Amino acid sequence: MGTTDLKRIWSILADEKLIDKSLAKENILEIITQKGHGVISKLQRKHQLDFNRYLGVVLFMPFVILFLIYRDRQGLLPQSSSGLGGPYVIPFLIEAFMIYALMSLKRNMNFMKRTYNAGTLKESLTKMKSYFEKITNNMTGTLLLKAILAFVEVDTLYRIGGVENISFSPNGSYIFESYLLVFIIFLIIAVPFIVKLDAKRYAGVLQDLDQTIEELNKEE
Repeated sequence: MGTTDLKRIWSILADEKLIDKSLAKENILEIITQKGHGVISKLQRKHQLDFNRYLGVVLFMPFVILFLIYRDRQGLLPQSSSGLGGPYVIPFLIEAFMIYALMSLKRNMNFMKRTYNAGTLKESLTKMKSYFEKITNNMTGTLLLKAILAFVEVDTLYRIGGVENISFSPNGSYIFESYLLVFIIFLIIAVPFIVKLDAKRYAGVLQDLDQTIEELNKEE
């Protein structure tokens, strides 16, 4: 049963003098308050879950790099002549992106912790709404990531001598670089869609936040 339904029921009971109007309003506000704190807690849990996942990747990638180093010393990896770190480029890119994501999540979590119970519930929810709308519309991180990927793409092409030297043959001189170029192009195209998909995961919670603020405004 939603808050609107409860308002209707309590309004009828109050009109029939079966319940005191002030008591009805007090109960409605209590339910809205509990719902508001629930929205904040849900948002915090989502961020903490994402933080734990990304932290797991950050801690795992060094083992991947160590494994590649071991394989490289055994002569079991294709030799790279691009000077970009050979097979270590992709793990380092993944590690750098995960660290950036961790820093963003930590910043969001700190903001929620500071805002939680700071002032009235409505003030806390309004601040959170404004903050998440701002970071959702902020494309700086996405543009920066695409710029870094584009730089690596151009630099790789320059070092192998141009597009004509791209080869996917097992015996090709630049097979690793060729696959790296394709992988980076895929990332550049996919980054905006990944960001939008990630934002959708929070859409339901943010809608609840909007609804709770609206209910608080109606009760004033």
